[in-house]
Amino acid sequence: MSNSSQNPLVPAILSVLRQNFQSGQTGAFGIHHLLTTLSQHACLQDLDKNPELNLFKKNFLMMNGLYQLQQSLWEDEGLVLNIATLDIRLLNQLESGKAVMPEIADPMREYYLDWQHYSETSADDVIALLNAFWLQQDTEGRSGALRTLDLEPDATGEQIKQRYQRLASEHHPDKGGDPDRFMAIRQAYELLRH
Repeated sequence: MSNSSQNPLVPAILSVLRQNFQSGQTGAFGIHHLLTTLSQHACLQDLDKNPELNLFKKNFLMMNGLYQLQQSLWEDEGLVLNIATLDIRLLNQLESGKAVMPEIADPMREYYLDWQHYSETSADDVIALLNAFWLQQDTEGRSGALRTLDLEPDATGEQIKQRYQRLASEHHPDKGGDPDRFMAIRQAYELLRH
């Protein structure tokens, strides 16, 4: 595969998007759902013997196809293709609230439209990308948990425990507190105490 016009998944991806669009499907439809729907497609079979690279290449083909379609659908039909990991959706201009082409200066878009990434990414590169992703998720989760407990980033284990006990006591449903707030406090504490 040397240029963007050679992605054989584009027609299959477009078919799934059109089915969802025509049926008025409004629930979350993400890259995982799209990959599952097209998992039996011939060009997604045995892309690499290494499992990490195999999954990377499948994901790359899906994202490349989506970004190719994003521009052509806008230019040809005035349809907006929303692309997010957990929300892939085809919308008309009125539904999307956009009267102009969606922003195309997007690092993700540029990455997935560059076929060199498909052919030159190694198993070690994939592992490094995954590790960076999980580290970012962990950092964001910790930051959110600290905000929930109204603590500074350098809070000690003892400070975390004391703040949790105070907030849990204040917001416990048995004492008239909000159950959702209590659950958020509990989840934040569970994340931070490990």
